[in-house]
Amino acid sequence: MLAVVSNGPVSVVCEVLGVSRAGYYRWRERQCRPGPRQARHLAIKEFLLNRARQMEHVPGYRKLWLEAQDAGFCCGKNQVQRLLQEAGYRSRTASKPGYRRSKSSLPVLPNLLNRQFSVGAGNRVWVSDITQVRCREGWLYIAAVLDLGTRQIVGRAMGPVNSSQLVLKALEHAWKHQRPAGKNLLFHSDQGTQYRSEEVMTWLNNRQVTISMSRRGNCWDNACAESFFALLKKEWIQPLGMIHRDEMVDEVRYYIDHYYSKVRRHMTLGGLTPSAYVAAS
Repeated sequence: MLAVVSNGPVSVVCEVLGVSRAGYYRWRERQCRPGPRQARHLAIKEFLLNRARQMEHVPGYRKLWLEAQDAGFCCGKNQVQRLLQEAGYRSRTASKPGYRRSKSSLPVLPNLLNRQFSVGAGNRVWVSDITQVRCREGWLYIAAVLDLGTRQIVGRAMGPVNSSQLVLKALEHAWKHQRPAGKNLLFHSDQGTQYRSEEVMTWLNNRQVTISMSRRGNCWDNACAESFFALLKKEWIQPLGMIHRDEMVDEVRYYIDHYYSKVRRHMTLGGLTPSAYVAAS
């Protein structure tokens, strides 16, 4: 009987069930219309996907949750993660290269930083690292200097050769813009030969900067600098594919000077961007 009723004309169904046609259509409309909770979830999901698209599909669910909070949505991190998973959203990912042991006889200094990554203010501790990315013409090497207090990239340099001169250019760029008191500054890096070179050591000593180095093969001692380059590759470089070196230079500059500094939120800064954090300090 139910099968006959469900497959019959509306008038027959209404007559059998003892309801009016108007009542039947109102019932159908309520079934098709999303409830308040479902409508709210759809609105949040639409906002998250639109904001992710505006941010180049870079941020994960935690940073998109902060964006939703700022936009006035009342939602939790787990809810945002679930909605993004339902939509099939994935932020960009990349792999990380391994460590190669250096056989250089250049001097090695102790690890004075000792993983004390919370320093409270800018121009107290700078950390630095070098990475490489492949371009059509060959490798592009990137040296960066990160201020632990503000999480800003205060110095950067790029070039086709990995040398101490690349580190010096990044340091000079940082010094020109920050003008720190050298005797109050700690500079930390890994044990790369570029950082242990006479040129870099002399440059730092002349400015009374205290020098610290990671233990051999221990990337966690320089985790913040390592993390920055992992983000650069994951969020920006990997999706670019193989491009020319000058194009890669422009992309890296844009990421550092604009996206990383002015758009990307940092949990260690209370959810602020580095530029916003410095302005609020």
